[in-house]
Amino acid sequence: MRIDRSQLEALAALPDDQLWAEVVKMAATYGFSLPSVTPPHQELEKLREMALGKRINLSEAVRILNQYKSK
Repeated sequence: MRIDRSQLEALAALPDDQLWAEVVKMAATYGFSLPSVTPPHQELEKLREMALGKRINLSEAVRILNQYKSK
């Protein structure tokens, strides 16, 4: 799956519940199972920042995904 800059911007603009639904759907295509319950707004803001290139921290992204994958 290739995502270009405009797709990332469109995803980041979605409301929290819709953004999380898209993340869950994308994760499933790679074999990851994430809970359907939407994480807190501040956690999704971190994902938005990473998606928009404002702050990319791979270890933080993995930590967030692992945290929700284990729930």
